[in-house]
Amino acid sequence: MTPARLRAGAGYLFRAWRLELRQLLRSRLYIFLSVFLPLIFASLAFYMFRGSGRDVAPIEVALSAGLMGMWSSTLLGSGNAINRLRLTQVLEPLVASPRSTFLITLPFAIATSSLGVYGLGATLLWSALLFDMPLDVQHPLLFVVAVLATVFALGMLGLLMASAFILYPTAQSLANFFEYPVWMLSGMLVPVSTLPDPVQAVSRALAPTWGVYALEGAATGTAGAAARAVGMCVALSVVYVVITLPLQRRFEWLARSSGSLSLQ
Repeated sequence: MTPARLRAGAGYLFRAWRLELRQLLRSRLYIFLSVFLPLIFASLAFYMFRGSGRDVAPIEVALSAGLMGMWSSTLLGSGNAINRLRLTQVLEPLVASPRSTFLITLPFAIATSSLGVYGLGATLLWSALLFDMPLDVQHPLLFVVAVLATVFALGMLGLLMASAFILYPTAQSLANFFEYPVWMLSGMLVPVSTLPDPVQAVSRALAPTWGVYALEGAATGTAGAAARAVGMCVALSVVYVVITLPLQRRFEWLARSSGSLSLQ
């Protein structure tokens, strides 16, 4: 691929990502999910842990609450983006265009997960101001890298699940079912070490699990473990991309064959 085509592709992804962000910021639902819901999670978590007597670092509680809100907004946004294209009768010409369906849907997933970065930052600030949490990140640069890796991981997992929305117009209801399991399995809600051994194996196959490890390690000072977790997070995210590409092509073919691209 020539440098000119690479620049054109990068420019398209940036413009599509920016357009999707603007659309999300006009929705009260997404603003609530990205800005206010993590603050509610953080407040509940701090009050619960204060009364439980468990020895948990306050910044780990705040990070978990922020990531829960980030996943909620990613899961809902990735599916609603495709449904919105279907409602506005734009999905059919987009799928029929020469551009890959993956490149069409990729900015939606990244936009919804990157909007959650604001919620993560707001959660940390909220916890520091309201609950006297020390806002002390041991490895700031590694923490930023971990945030970017986690955003990418959540976006790719949301995109993998949203691939079914191309074929099934009502799949959004099923996708909402995966909100709580990912919270549980990835360590956002409870530590992975407390889960049964077979379930822990499933957790290690989820890229957000390693994103949680990376963020907590960079914040608390275990740089080596955090760096390894970032690598695993990115590697699993790439695996999601490899799975999503043929999956979307298959769903696209089935949708074309059955004529189910339009909203019926």
